[in-house]
Amino acid sequence: MNSGLISAVQRDEKQKNRYHIYIDDTWAFSVHQDILIKYNLFKGTVIDAGLYDEVLQAEERHKAYLSALRLLGIRPRTAQQLEQHLTRKGHTSEIAREVRTACERQGYIDDWEYARRWVAERMRNRPRGKYALKMELLQKGIGNDIVESVLSDLDQREELMAARRWLEKRLRRNPSPLTPQEEQKLLLALMRKGFSHAVVHAIRQELSSRGGCIPEGDE
Repeated sequence: MNSGLISAVQRDEKQKNRYHIYIDDTWAFSVHQDILIKYNLFKGTVIDAGLYDEVLQAEERHKAYLSALRLLGIRPRTAQQLEQHLTRKGHTSEIAREVRTACERQGYIDDWEYARRWVAERMRNRPRGKYALKMELLQKGIGNDIVESVLSDLDQREELMAARRWLEKRLRRNPSPLTPQEEQKLLLALMRKGFSHAVVHAIRQELSSRGGCIPEGDE
């Protein structure tokens, strides 16, 4: 039944913000209280087919929006991650895009800020080179222009310092001088972490000149 007179409105016993709408004494649909108020879905309101479809679309969009807010309340996400989450939850791609756009407009999603914080956290706690950082951000759906903009602020010196921090942790576990095989293994690990050849070469020179030790601090 998609048209007629609303004969009853019942509040859900468990979900107090949801209401069951009856048309001509037959259950028709359930909506969030925001949709109830927006469309004046009270007893005596006449529903035609057009309004019926509009209400259901608005309810679906509202569900997706609330789902988005719950997700973003856990931790930040990229715009693509949010959209993918909503489609996995069963929402249409059109509604997922609409909610994504709304969240961007309201400032709940900011891919540039997400990328900036991601890079800062990585360089502080889990050092990576520029290439690895770029691949990680692209995989999260960050646009290439944003990635390039954020990484443009990361110079070779910062990469070198990050590589040193990573190596310092590894060398503390084994204070003995490195064998050539151990040194090569560490250098290859740095390359896998996306550090540039220039940074890896600089680390190799530091290891060679200091017998397996690297300098502490900024210099």
